[in-house]
Amino acid sequence: MRFWRMGLVLAMAALLAGCTSGGLGDRVAVKAVYVEKEADYEARILVLEAAPSADTGQASEQARCLAGSGTTVYEALQAAEQSESKRLFYGQNELLFIGPRLMEDGVFDACQYLASDTSGRPNMAVYGLDADPDTFEQLQQEGTEFLNSVEQLEKRGLFKTYLYQFEGDSGIIPGLSVQENTAAFDKLTLYGAGRPTAVWRGAKAQLARLLAGQADEMELTLEPLSVSFQVRSPKLRFEPVFTREGMELDVRFSGTIQRLVSPRGAALPGQDRQLEEAIDREVHSLLNELVDDTLRKGNDVFLLGSRLANLDERTCAAMQADGRLSQAGVVQFDCLLRMV
Repeated sequence: MRFWRMGLVLAMAALLAGCTSGGLGDRVAVKAVYVEKEADYEARILVLEAAPSADTGQASEQARCLAGSGTTVYEALQAAEQSESKRLFYGQNELLFIGPRLMEDGVFDACQYLASDTSGRPNMAVYGLDADPDTFEQLQQEGTEFLNSVEQLEKRGLFKTYLYQFEGDSGIIPGLSVQENTAAFDKLTLYGAGRPTAVWRGAKAQLARLLAGQADEMELTLEPLSVSFQVRSPKLRFEPVFTREGMELDVRFSGTIQRLVSPRGAALPGQDRQLEEAIDREVHSLLNELVDDTLRKGNDVFLLGSRLANLDERTCAAMQADGRLSQAGVVQFDCLLRMV
């Protein structure tokens, strides 16, 4: 009886560990999914598997791309999966890339489907990728260089949108381009009613990260002033207040400027107040443009209206109903960036 119980325990442990005839050796890990819409939907599934090495105890990861097409996203993914003899393991699937045509039309429908399908995971990061299906396949022939470049971008503070956020029809999707087989951040695309409504690049894209609460530090380049600098410890303080028109949201943006580069050379902390004030004005203008593109057009992706609702939900609802919430002046910025 003792040996029978011990055998039962070992068998259960083997099942829990996946050490059966259909174990890990029969599966390959999915690391990314690419979807595009051409004549049909095109799906590419990027898988990684260990490649043997001459060095004892060493193994490298080999990237392969599975291809499929179909009249729906489901059919395209099924065709790609059936081209692989091993079972696909989606538990490590972290990235969803959307091709340029699908980014223009249909991206929200595709993402909402994937959010409910086993091929998608709620915490997958979603990126637009300026690459057609053939180009995406070619990237994987260079190994994991492309994936590693995306990981490095994320570590440096890339705007992130996750698959679970595609419940509605508005949002922001970061766009990547391909430069010498590596990924480079290109833009942020704002969507309303499932269609692109604005594209943000450069400093405006970085400030969008700030309003979305995704910026611990930022690199800003202000073209009109020909200056580039790093903002450390950026902070936003939101203060909803009552006015004669209803309410307004006062937003104070503060932070320290470091590593500033300008045509006039190094700027000295506390001794170039005119430059600091010029930077404040330019940043203030860009923040207003972001609000013009979003809240003032009825697309509150930065949830600024909810901060007013926290002060008085009834007044906020009335302002939204009669259009006051989208009027200029409902959000007031005050910028204070200083060199250290």
